[in-house]
Amino acid sequence: MCPAIPRLTPKTGRKKTGNRHLPADSESVCYLHIFLEEGVGMENLRAYMIANSLKECEMDFNYYPADMDSNPDTCQTIIEDGFFLTFSSRETAVQAQDIIKAQNHIRSYELLEISPSPDEVKKQEAPVPGQEGKAPLASASPQTASGTFSQGSATQTNYAPVKQNLISVNLMKLDSLMDIVGEIVITESMVTSSPELNLLPRDSFDNFMKSGRQLRKLTDDLQDIAMSLRMVPISGVFQKMNRIVRDMNQKLGKDVRLKIIGEDTEVDKAIVDSIQDPIMHIVRNSTDHGIEETKEERISAGKDPQGEIILSASHTSSEVVISVSDDGYGMDPHKLLAKAKERGLLTKPEGEYTRKEALSLIMLPGFSTNQAVTEYSGRGVGMDVVKKNVESVGGTVSISSEDGAGTTMTMKIPLTLAIVDGMKVTVGNSIFTIPIANIRQSFKVKAEQVILDEYGNEMVERMGSFYPIIRLHNFYRLDTEVTSMEEGILLWVEASDRSYCLFVDDLIGEQQVVVKPLPTYLNSFELKNYGITGCTILGDGNISIILDILSLHAAAIENI
Repeated sequence: MCPAIPRLTPKTGRKKTGNRHLPADSESVCYLHIFLEEGVGMENLRAYMIANSLKECEMDFNYYPADMDSNPDTCQTIIEDGFFLTFSSRETAVQAQDIIKAQNHIRSYELLEISPSPDEVKKQEAPVPGQEGKAPLASASPQTASGTFSQGSATQTNYAPVKQNLISVNLMKLDSLMDIVGEIVITESMVTSSPELNLLPRDSFDNFMKSGRQLRKLTDDLQDIAMSLRMVPISGVFQKMNRIVRDMNQKLGKDVRLKIIGEDTEVDKAIVDSIQDPIMHIVRNSTDHGIEETKEERISAGKDPQGEIILSASHTSSEVVISVSDDGYGMDPHKLLAKAKERGLLTKPEGEYTRKEALSLIMLPGFSTNQAVTEYSGRGVGMDVVKKNVESVGGTVSISSEDGAGTTMTMKIPLTLAIVDGMKVTVGNSIFTIPIANIRQSFKVKAEQVILDEYGNEMVERMGSFYPIIRLHNFYRLDTEVTSMEEGILLWVEASDRSYCLFVDDLIGEQQVVVKPLPTYLNSFELKNYGITGCTILGDGNISIILDILSLHAAAIENI
């Protein structure tokens, strides 16, 4: 294919290749060429808002038309030719590309990457008189990678566009799609577990089950694709923290750098919106009273004069793990216990608190270690709100800290709230579903292994610690013939910093379940305060209650 030869257009001062004009920006090595959806209106302001969202993430770039925010005449230019964002490094362009994916009203975008031509590389490598032994000068003219274009007659470059087409979809439509996929999962389970299949001849049954396995594979693929449509990178939230740390550095007179890891991690859109405020609050806390006040204080402690906060995200099989770590003061559990005792927040003697429980005291309502109210903390509204917001999307918050070495706040959040892996258990004639993520172990015990605490409540020992037992049939007042410890089974469950054992009749098995909200007419009963988070429809058409391990602990143990 004959390469296109761009030329400098006298009116616009932009290079042209084929039907594409590139802004004359000599310092840029990457261009993002963006087209907006047709008929959105106020194209110049919408383009400027997209550029401004990148500015908020502290990115270094230029945009063209440069007067799009103040010149309405650029609307027509953007409608016909789109608009450009130019970057001086490929890394910044890739980060911007991830943020662009989450923006609205974008029809398509194209990443144009610039690379030097062979002639230019030779020019750069050739020694310049009087500059032998020095590094070659960087080229001031832009180059790309597919086709060639030249500026004047000497410079040749190649460019290869990396093009992605985007379409904006109403989130309600994606919710409807997830509902339909959930119904398909339920119906597929109902078909393959139908008792009428036992009436089929052996050969016919085998053929049916072979088709059933293929159907299961296709429904799993459909479910994965439908869930991925709702996934957005968490980079948009993470990048905003750069500005928060920078502003706090200026106002507090500190020198703190923010290191971001795993910003490409994708999470459900609804969850991303819910965790933005918790992450911001934790980063503020770390910067405000996590990092030492002065460089001299850090140097005397043998640390780098510049404080560091690490914001990271990673995936496990069923959840995303977000952590915020600082290398500052750390937290002393004894001081936290003393502060909580002073405020009357302790629920048991100080000596009975483990280190983990003592650190968790900072998430109690009204608990604050700051002596004075500042713009960022000390108002008595803090980590308890963070904990509540994270738990509202099914997540947990945990804290680890070493006095003098720093603190790490870890949030574990489910990838999606629509479909979960659950363990079905029976209690009398009722079937309950417990999320697999909350189950640590299932086991049987003998009656003599169960002890009673000072209040007469049952407890059992696991791995050197004693845990309370909740008998589901007693708590929900269900009729069952299984009341002896030897006949039933115990499930060791854990959520956030709460851990206990559930006594049930038997385990049915593991199954992916579609989480259905409770009917609105049940809202007046406040079932969520009794450990019930939703329900699901099983393969045989029965309804199974999904248990919320955290609120069940609060209802059955903390409120005794």
